[in-house]
Amino acid sequence: MGKTHSFRVVCVVENAVSEQFWQPVRQTLASNYFFFFAILGLTVPYMGVYLDLRGFNSEEIGALMAIIMGTRIIAPFLWASFADATGRRAMVVKVGAGMAMLGFSGLFFAHDFWSVALVLAFYSFFWNAILAQLEVLTLGSLGAKAHQYSKVRSFGSMGYLLVVIIGGWVFERWDAGLLPWIGFSLFVSLFITTLPLNAPIIRPNKDSSGSLKLTVTGALFILFAMGIQASHGPFYGFYVLYLQQLGIGESIAGILVAFGVLVEIAIFAIAPRLLGRYQLTSLMMACALFTALRWWLTAEMDSAAGQALATSLHAISFGLSHSCAMQYIHKEYPSHFQGRAQALYASLTFGIGGASGVYVSGHLWKLDHNYIWYLGVALALISVLAVLGIQWRNRLQRN
Repeated sequence: MGKTHSFRVVCVVENAVSEQFWQPVRQTLASNYFFFFAILGLTVPYMGVYLDLRGFNSEEIGALMAIIMGTRIIAPFLWASFADATGRRAMVVKVGAGMAMLGFSGLFFAHDFWSVALVLAFYSFFWNAILAQLEVLTLGSLGAKAHQYSKVRSFGSMGYLLVVIIGGWVFERWDAGLLPWIGFSLFVSLFITTLPLNAPIIRPNKDSSGSLKLTVTGALFILFAMGIQASHGPFYGFYVLYLQQLGIGESIAGILVAFGVLVEIAIFAIAPRLLGRYQLTSLMMACALFTALRWWLTAEMDSAAGQALATSLHAISFGLSHSCAMQYIHKEYPSHFQGRAQALYASLTFGIGGASGVYVSGHLWKLDHNYIWYLGVALALISVLAVLGIQWRNRLQRN
């Protein structure tokens, strides 16, 4: 009887803690992450397939995909500067979602290269305003519980997972010409879920007018993150097309990509414990080394089972590396610089890193499909060197 009573008490306490954690603002942020990454789950693996169906060649596909990532070079920092100056982060998220929804609808009417390029540039300029502000709002809502960031962020992975699986089945059963319709419905859902988002307006203080300073260690961190994200460029633009060359259809391709997201969700679940137990630089080194291994396996494995093995490393190459990056930024920069720090991270890593990776892949693809994965290996090894540099700087500072 005593054990039963104790069990009930524990359950009540756990439920109370869960309810306390899932405050309305965090529920709203979780739904925002869900639909934001659901859109990513559509565009990352299948936009290249859609463009190929529309008759664009590999160089044009690489250039068009690079536009989506290229707007991350400018857009996040511009929007973050506005958000930091006004304190209206929730408004930036809402405006970004609404304008991106309108911009994406242009795919219904765009047909040639330049019109499609204009549509992709317009919608992604506003779409790329969203994530950095979501990250700041989420970390701000967590306060001292910032290490539990992955609990909220994991809903984004769930959205990505769901759309990747459904998209693969839909596009194999019909074709990728349905992408604009599915994408537009997701953008509408994202916009609707941002409307309840509310956050206190934090007025800038005299400290926030200064410039964002980048230390040598900070520059090495950016190099680490850029190498990791640039190495993912081939995956963002050409992975499903690559699987088709191996004789693997869209449904299996969707399951493989979804499997990568599934293990990403798993790593998010244990990331707080890993970050609390191990040094950040040790985890970053593991991320870089396993990322290089992932792309080597992708090039060498020609079966679905082999690709599943390679894809399982997405947990580390993206999930853990992103968690490490969020922890670094949250600890290194004060609150009034958080927006710009997040934007700088997004601009340089996802923007320059991702865009350059996918653009170069478009040119390498026509030479040999495997070359794009060896490019990924080389870029991941640059991240290894960056982490070695950070560790060396840390030792110098301790001495």
